[in-house]
Amino acid sequence: MEIKDLHVKYKTDEAEVFAVNGLDLTVREGETLGLVGETGAGKTTTALSILRLLPSKVGEITQGSIRLDGKELTKASEPEMRRIRGADVSMIFQDPMTSLNPVIRVGDQIAEVLELHSKKTSRAEIDKRVDEILKMVGISKDRKHDFPHQFSGGMKQRVVIAIGLACKPRLLLADEPTTALDVTIQAQVLEMMKELKEKLNTAMILITHDLGVVAQTCDRVAIMYAGRIIEIGMAKDIFEGKNHHPYTVGLFGSIPDLTRETRRLNPIPGMMPDPTEKITGCAFADRCQFCTDRCRQQEPEEYWEGSHMIRCGRFGQGKEAEA
Repeated sequence: MEIKDLHVKYKTDEAEVFAVNGLDLTVREGETLGLVGETGAGKTTTALSILRLLPSKVGEITQGSIRLDGKELTKASEPEMRRIRGADVSMIFQDPMTSLNPVIRVGDQIAEVLELHSKKTSRAEIDKRVDEILKMVGISKDRKHDFPHQFSGGMKQRVVIAIGLACKPRLLLADEPTTALDVTIQAQVLEMMKELKEKLNTAMILITHDLGVVAQTCDRVAIMYAGRIIEIGMAKDIFEGKNHHPYTVGLFGSIPDLTRETRRLNPIPGMMPDPTEKITGCAFADRCQFCTDRCRQQEPEEYWEGSHMIRCGRFGQGKEAEA
């Protein structure tokens, strides 16, 4: 998948919200890309844009391109998108508690996806496939007749993952799939997703706040801020590289260090810019200790070190610029 210069805004009665502002992103076959950033950075909006699931008459893709194997999704008709959703691209939504229909048995919810994309398959074959999928995510086939409220949070998340992987999609969008789970179940779900991804060779965009999860599961990492990618590279570039965007440095600095005794955490000062106002210059300028007049007036260019990109005015011409 290739996303170029994507702009998304939400129209409300009070104002226009500029959620995504010129996003560029590529996802290769079979890789896991971690998409990291604060709440409000535009991560979920990006995922919803790929599947064209933005709220009707409120969310709008105003500019840019989203291509899946060369096919332009921004211009695809609704019937075409229905064929793509679930079959080629699937999404695991943020909260398993609200992602499942409470009055439909879990087996029927998995079967519905298969029926939509395998119209010539018999009911017996679909039932057999549902059993296989449940076994694949570690749930007994005897529980397919149960309702969602009869499952724990971790089991619900497994069902949601089962629905997402039912048709063996080529790209999986996982929107904070472990946020609502405790640490033990979180580790189990992540390990299961990793195994299934390798088994099916599925590419994945993992949206998360947890840098520990990113380090454990992702091949590449993209740092998102105010609707743009401000740093991207291989996981090794982000976690062990010498140069970083000041925002990335702030994210790592906010993580508690168990080897040091301190009275307070070290958060990034300030707040994200108001999404209802268009930004001139660098979006991170008001929170950056290295900010200059040039940062406020001029949008920073991309600085590349091999596979590692940083969008910051401190870097350029192959070396760190004097700020």
